[in-house]
Amino acid sequence: MQISKVLRLSTLCAVLVATTSLTGLAVASPLLVDRGLPTANLNNAAGANRSNVSWADVPYTSATDYWLVGDTFTNTSSQAWVIDSIRMWVVGSVTTTSLLGGTTGQAIGVVAASGAISGPVTYADSSTYQGSSGAFSNIFQVDFAVNLTLAAGESYDFYLDGTGNTALYQGAPLVVPFVHASNAALSGSPQDGSDGFLLDTHFVNGAVVQRDPFSTQGYGWDKASDLNIQVFGNAVPEPATFALAGLALLAMAATRRRA
Repeated sequence: MQISKVLRLSTLCAVLVATTSLTGLAVASPLLVDRGLPTANLNNAAGANRSNVSWADVPYTSATDYWLVGDTFTNTSSQAWVIDSIRMWVVGSVTTTSLLGGTTGQAIGVVAASGAISGPVTYADSSTYQGSSGAFSNIFQVDFAVNLTLAAGESYDFYLDGTGNTALYQGAPLVVPFVHASNAALSGSPQDGSDGFLLDTHFVNGAVVQRDPFSTQGYGWDKASDLNIQVFGNAVPEPATFALAGLALLAMAATRRRA
């Protein structure tokens, strides 16, 4: 397998970092997608039933030619979503971040140039992320302020880009964070839109040249997983709904005039 396609499971390589307190983004909007951190079957103590995991890809040739691990969420409502913030989590360390994304099948671009990093944060049981070596790593929460509209039924592909980890894989430095993921069946928390697939995507000079659905089962991990994400915003009627409502009001007014 080529180095460009080898995904790194952070339970195999725990990254020790210093504890830093940072300020996150204040989120007040309703929760539209709740695929947050797992609350059950955490860390090595859970054995074969472990739910929490994290993923990163390795650079392909240079800082402008690399792979990112991403995922997808879908607007399952009958109304448009006006999204104002997106939350993800990183295992190990993170110093700079940007959010890339786009409607599934369309171009991917920078959605937010930087995220508000807070942490370290813990799981519901007050623990942090434990690697297979037994060492614990910090978990950082990353909040992005965005302005996105997703139509009813549309899906959205997203990626967290950034720096932080300094581990090496076959001599190549990891330049992207380990993004937190979990197995939906074992997470113990809502996992909206989980399908057991990630996106392994090749970027060259910021443009997508290859995008593949990817199951984590069998790549150093014995089960499927999805990136953890929370999406905040408001559901609003589609523009067509407003137009129909306006026509109905005009029809009612005309009827009254005739009467």
